[in-house]
Parts: sequence; structure tokens; C-alpha cells
Amino acid sequence: QSSVAQVILAFSKQIAIITPSFAQMLHFDQEPAFFLHRQPYKENRYLIDIFTFNYGFFCAHAYIPQEKTHRKTNNYAPFRLFSFSGQRKGEFASVRQAVLQYDLTPAPARLLNAHYLNEILLGLLPFDEPAPSVFIQYLHSLQQADESALRRLEYALLAHLGLFPEITQEASFYQLDFKGNNAIFVPSSSGYGKGSVEQLSSGVTDWESPEIRKLLQSLVRFHSGRRAHTKETAVALKSLLHGPSKSSLTKEKTQ
Repeated sequence: QSSVAQVILAFSKQIAIITPSFAQMLHFDQEPAFFLHRQPYKENRYLIDIFTFNYGFFCAHAYIPQEKTHRKTNNYAPFRLFSFSGQRKGEFASVRQAVLQYDLTPAPARLLNAHYLNEILLGLLPFDEPAPSVFIQYLHSLQQADESALRRLEYALLAHLGLFPEITQEASFYQLDFKGNNAIFVPSSSGYGKGSVEQLSSGVTDWESPEIRKLLQSLVRFHSGRRAHTKETAVALKSLLHGPSKSSLTKEKTQ
């Protein structure tokens, strides 16, 4: 725990916002990274969703050593902090090396919580937008993986993306009003209390409060539809890169 805390502190002192340019080759050298999702491709390849400290979220392909298959390895497994080296030109990176730094896999009782953390990142993170503060909060949340950790990451992600609603008019209670792509707080005779909303807006609140949970999860559900199809995306990418496999063609014909 203390060594991971030292890593977090080192990250927070070395934030370097980088805007990737893919016209030329981009090289990664020991970049702190989590692999949020891996999709097996053939017996020794993965398509991977990567979340890095300096470069944000993007996709990559990686090879597994020939003596292993995707059923026999933890290579590129989620909930582990890696030091990632590779290169990228265009939309996809290639992984040259991924050295495990810390295994933050929670205990079985909290494993579903950790999967939820990954799902909201996959559902909300834009491609190629550095989010170091979200990266650090994700690392913190994996270590706890309790209810308060889920709420903290939900808020950190919404705040980073500018998606936490504004208060348009002072009132004792508010309801969420969803219009188009935005959500706002509107005055109401009941609903979310003024104190809770103001505390949450400042990032300091009771993270285990049922009211806070309902509020944050309503916002996450509203905003996370854009990238909810990670499996479908992986299949499409596989087809683009190498053409559809016989098994996928057979499956399509039977549906």
C-alpha cells in the first residue's frame, strides 16, 4: 500500500499534458498504464483498451508469447498497473513490452466493484484525451474498491469531462433535468438536498450516502451510452484488421 502511494505521489508531481499527434510515429517508453479490457484474437493476440497516465485512453494490439495462449496467461489482465512501452501511428498502438508494477486486483468480494470501475471508464473516457487526475483516482479506487471508491471515481470522471450539472437557480431541493446532451439541476419541492448538491460540487461529501449514489449513477447512466459497445467494437476492429473469422461468419448466419 505504501509503495503504491509513493507511485501516486510521483505521478501527481510529474503531470505532463500531452496532445498526441499521429501523423508521425509516437513512441511510449515505460508509460504508466492500465489495460481496462482485452479481447482475445486468435491464439496469441489481444485487442486491448489502454488507459495511460499521460496519453489517456486508446486501443492497441499485443502479442502473447508463443508458448502461451490467451486462456493460460495473465498478460494484459485488468486491475494491474503496468509500465508500458510501444509505438503508435494512426488509431492503434502496438505493445512492445508491458512490465507489471503492481497487482491491484481486489479480493473476490469486491471484484464486481472493480469491473464496474472499468466499465464506467470504458463508457465515458474520450479517446486520446489525457486525464491524469482520473488515472490517479482510478488507482486509489482500485485499492479500496468499496462503495465510496466507486462514488469518488464517478465524480472525478464527471468533473474531468465537465459533465457535472450546474445549479441554475437557488433552491432547497433539486431534480435532474435531462435535455439533449446535458443535465442541469432545476428547483423542486423535493429531491436532492441543497447541502448535498453543494458539497458534492466541491468534491467533499459523504461518499456512502444513498442520495449521492443515486445522483452520480443517474448522471453516469445518462452520459455513458456513447461507448457501451466494447465487444462489438472489438469484433469490428478484428474484421478491419484481418477480415472476419469463419466462426464469426457462422455465428452471424445463425442469428
